[in-house]
Formats: sequence, C-alpha cells, structure tokens
Amino acid sequence: MSSRTRGFSLIELVVVIAVIAMFAALLAPAAFESIESSREASTEAQIQRAFLSIVGDPSTGNFGYLGDMGRLPTVLTELVTQGAQTAWHTADSGTDHKGLVGTGWRGPYVTGGEVTADLFRDAWGQTLTYSSGQITSHGPDGQLATIGDNIVYPVQTPVQTTGTIIVTVIVNEIPQPGGLTVRVYATSNGEQGAAVTQTTTTPSAGLPFRFTVPHGTSVIETSHTAGSTTVTRTTTIDVGAGTQLSRTIVMKTSATVAM
Repeated sequence: MSSRTRGFSLIELVVVIAVIAMFAALLAPAAFESIESSREASTEAQIQRAFLSIVGDPSTGNFGYLGDMGRLPTVLTELVTQGAQTAWHTADSGTDHKGLVGTGWRGPYVTGGEVTADLFRDAWGQTLTYSSGQITSHGPDGQLATIGDNIVYPVQTPVQTTGTIIVTVIVNEIPQPGGLTVRVYATSNGEQGAAVTQTTTTPSAGLPFRFTVPHGTSVIETSHTAGSTTVTRTTTIDVGAGTQLSRTIVMKTSATVAM
C-alpha cells in the first residue's frame, strides 16, 4: 500500500491549511462587520427604548417619566429606582389634586432581565452617557470624543419638554368677556404645581389665553364672575412636548356678561 493511500501527505496538509487560512482571512472582515452592525442595531434600540420610557407614548395617554414627574430625569437610574423621588399620588394632606390628576414616580419605567447597571450599558459594555434627555453610546471605540461612531438619540437638542395650550372661554355666547380667571395646574417635580393664572378684568376683544405647559396632563380651571355670581368649570387636557392644542370652554350663567 502506498503512502498516498494511507492519508494526506505533508504538502497536501500544508496546502489545505493555507486554503483554510485564506478563506478565514477573507471572511473575517465580513464577520466582524456583521457583528458590529448587530451591536449598533442593538444599541440603537436600547437607547430609543430608554428615551421612550422618559416621554412615553402620548397617543395612548402614556406620558412616561416626564409626564409623571414634570421634569426630565437627572440620571438614567431614576427611571428604575425611586429613591427619594415622590411616589405617585392624587391628593396632598387629604386634599384631592385638581381634576384628580395623579403625579409622582410610578416606575420602573425601563424593565428587563438585566441588573440595573446593565440596562444602561451599550452592546460594547460601555455605560451610556446621559444629559438633559439625550442619551449617547460612545460606539465601538468607547470614546465620546470620536463623534463619528457615537450613537445619539434624540439627535435634536435641546430635548423638548413643554407644549402650548390656547384657551378660549365663551360665557353666554360671548367670547373672552371681562371677569374671567383661567388657572392652569401642571406637574412639577412629582407634585401638582401652583396654578399659572391669567385674567381679563375687561373684555379682551376675543383674544384667547396662551399657556406653556409641561408634557403630560394639565388641569384648566376657568372661573367667571359677574356681580355676585361666579361660575367655575374644571377640565383636563393632555399635551405632548412640542405640540400646540386649542381648547374652547363654554360656560353658562344667569348673570349679565360684560361685552
């Protein structure tokens, strides 16, 4: 029996190994690029998920951490750990909030099987950077200064946290008469904040009230006084950051309304 029939010769083994090495060299960059692309996609999804936990999904009535607390988190761990943050509540010292609107922390806003620290590490194992609502991964090289490979969401700054409501009040079919008081209550640092008030002591030629309000649910309390008669109406309004909504409030009273 010849040596060839007993197995590969040394030369043949060298050739096979060389061919394998050549294919490995050709495939390695593509494999590395695929792994990096997967890590980038995973990190982008992770960052967007964290941001959505901050702002929620206003189309479903969920305003996230920002809507509950009336502010952006100072650090990302506030999304998963209550700590000293005010708990969710609808009354203060036995007095119901205006409109029974709840405020305060009701997290965790980000959930997952990982420990808390891992929730905010990117696919390369680096801790995400956070500043005023914007979340950043340092990318493959782990360097924040290398802007080209950083993954940032949202890209636009500053991150919007407020919206606008325009309120028109019609009393006995007269728009914006004298004697109006409009108070708007909104969430501030986990509490229902003090009212922002606008009034008309004289008829305002139909010009509406304009308020800047935090992302979330606000309460509009409208009062009209004519003589000794005061009529009050309370309503809630959901306003997403960066949006503008108009609300017309119609009131009836037996008192004579100044035109």
